[in-house]
Amino acid sequence: MFHTSHARNSPQDYLNAHNAARAQVAVGNMVWNPTLATYAQNYANQRKGDCNLIYSGGPYGENLAKGSGQFTGTAAVNLWVSEKAYYDHRTNTCARRRVCGHNTRVV
Repeated sequence: MFHTSHARNSPQDYLNAHNAARAQVAVGNMVWNPTLATYAQNYANQRKGDCNLIYSGGPYGENLAKGSGQFTGTAAVNLWVSEKAYYDHRTNTCARRRVCGHNTRVV
């Protein structure tokens, strides 16, 4: 399920996108965590100069995305969730030469 993205998303919009994907596989809702949000924002601020998709190496699981124009947090979640098509729940593996780990982190 994909959600329409807008020029900016609120924290609730971002959560809604995650929770819609999680509901499809019967996983409970996430809630906003200001500690995680601060950590993520601080790390994003460090990457502003180069925009490289480099994982922080910090204590939290993370997905990274970048885009241009109207690319939003909700659009990033939709990008990650689209990997579901390549995931085999029975074997807990991705299709050959495909990526699906971002989707599994969402759910």
